[in-house]
Amino acid sequence: MSESKYLFKRVKKAASNAIEAERNGDLINAFNLFLKAAELLNEMIAIEKSKKIRDTYYAKAKEYITRAKELKVLMDGPTPSVSTSSDLPDVPTKSFPIPPKPDEKKPSLPPPPPKDDKLPPPSRDKSIPPPPPEDLTSKLMKGEDDTPKTPPQPKPTPQKKDVEIPAKTTFELLLDEGKYKDCITECAKSVEAELRVRMGLFDEQLTLGMLIDRGMKKGMDVLKEFKFVNILLNRIEHENYRPTGLDAQKAVEITTKILMS
Repeated sequence: MSESKYLFKRVKKAASNAIEAERNGDLINAFNLFLKAAELLNEMIAIEKSKKIRDTYYAKAKEYITRAKELKVLMDGPTPSVSTSSDLPDVPTKSFPIPPKPDEKKPSLPPPPPKDDKLPPPSRDKSIPPPPPEDLTSKLMKGEDDTPKTPPQPKPTPQKKDVEIPAKTTFELLLDEGKYKDCITECAKSVEAELRVRMGLFDEQLTLGMLIDRGMKKGMDVLKEFKFVNILLNRIEHENYRPTGLDAQKAVEITTKILMS
């Protein structure tokens, strides 16, 4: 068995297990499996000589990474807001001494202590050197830091029901931006990558139309609708056709149905 076929089987298994884990609510396992599938596809890109097949691998790896990011948002929850005012120390108020009244006498201060100009002679016993001053790093390692520490505030428990899932794909974003031609092209690339991975057909001589026909023979009846997108793609490439918003909207709906099936 060639290395490409071996890696492909591992990609297919990791992706299938990731989808199954996500359906069962195991987001952590699904996240790790989507990343694993993307990493395996990167290994396949490194050893593949055909540019068209490398692009197919890249498109599929990008989808897996995008889904892993979406699951990461779900697992982490919303970022807690930081209160800037509560963490700041209170501003000290400066108090000024009140001057005594004219008829009051200031209390007499005690005389200063006499100055001792003579310092005690240094010790001549050199056998015991004075202990070196302990630096702050050592104190920190021993847990003896004198700096007052504020106890850590407990993080609020994230509420998953308030998290919005960023479910927009690349072709959906292009549709929102009004780039209908790029939207339909991206739909075709996504379905082509999906079909090649599902059926293990990486021969660059196989066109998208051929992949659709083979997929229909294997029971993917939803691909009958995708022939509409393939016709649009051929008109864009050969007739300089300018698709409308309705064309792009229908292409997005059919593509989403295929990828979710």
